[in-house]
Amino acid sequence: MTAVWVVAGLYVAQAFLPPNVIKLPGQTPFRKVALVVAPQGWAFFTKSPREPVHVPYRQLADGAWADVRISPHAKPSNAFGLDRASRSQGIEGALLAHEEGIYWNDCSDASSAQECLKGAKLSKPVTNPSPSPSLCGRAALVEVKPVPFAWRDLMDGSHTVERAAVWDVTCR
Repeated sequence: MTAVWVVAGLYVAQAFLPPNVIKLPGQTPFRKVALVVAPQGWAFFTKSPREPVHVPYRQLADGAWADVRISPHAKPSNAFGLDRASRSQGIEGALLAHEEGIYWNDCSDASSAQECLKGAKLSKPVTNPSPSPSLCGRAALVEVKPVPFAWRDLMDGSHTVERAAVWDVTCR
């Protein structure tokens, strides 16, 4: 049974790989079937490492901004990935970011998220629809973009700040 699954896996992998020196018997007709059955290919399971990331921030009582990410998912406080609360924070941020009247402040000249948030304009107040909200009060989403690998020695950090949205969030 293991051999059958290994052979099937090889055919599926070969169907989605670019042309190479390995040629399996019956590979051409199998590729057509594989593209119909599983049209998404391997890209369905991956995310581009060059995509920007939205980092949630909350303003503290002293006026400073704190990164309030619950992730990484595999840390002990998230039960090594079994507690899914860290996954819901991204959905919560996306819901807030798609509200009407959100103003995105340009942060391309800022050296850090805190510097960008210091003078950022407020968007209109919003209500957080999440059943277990993590962003309440004065909150922000900061969009950061990974520094390309080729430039890693030319930049101080691993990400550059692109833009930020700041608003007053009411939680239910």
